[in-house]
Amino acid sequence: MRTFGLTALIMTTLALAGCSGSTTYSSPEALADAYVEAGGECDNPQEVPESMLSEGAHGILCAQPMTMLIVFDSAENKDRYLARTGGTELISYGGERWLASGEVADVVSKLGGSEVSR
Repeated sequence: MRTFGLTALIMTTLALAGCSGSTTYSSPEALADAYVEAGGECDNPQEVPESMLSEGAHGILCAQPMTMLIVFDSAENKDRYLARTGGTELISYGGERWLASGEVADVVSKLGGSEVSR
C-alpha cells in the first residue's frame, strides 16, 4: 500500500512538472541564442527598451521574419504585459517568465514553451 502511494506521488509530481513549461531563459540574449539554435535568424538583434514593453520586461527584436523575444522579471510582469498588449496576429509561445512572438510558428514553437493565447 505504501509503495502505491509513493508511486502515485511521483507520477503526479512528474505530470505537474511537465505541465509547467519548465524551460527558462535568464535573459533576452539567452532566449535569442535558443531561437537561433532552433533555426531562427537574428543576425542584427535590436534591444527593445523596457519603457516600450512593460515594467519588468526585457526584449530583443529579430527581423525577417519579425520575432520579439522577451524575458520578464516575474510571472506577474508577463501577465501584466499580456493583459496590456491584448490581441495580436503574432504567434506566441512562452514559459513562466518568457515569451517569443513571431510571424511564423515553426521556430518559436521549438523553444520549449506552450502556445499563448491572447
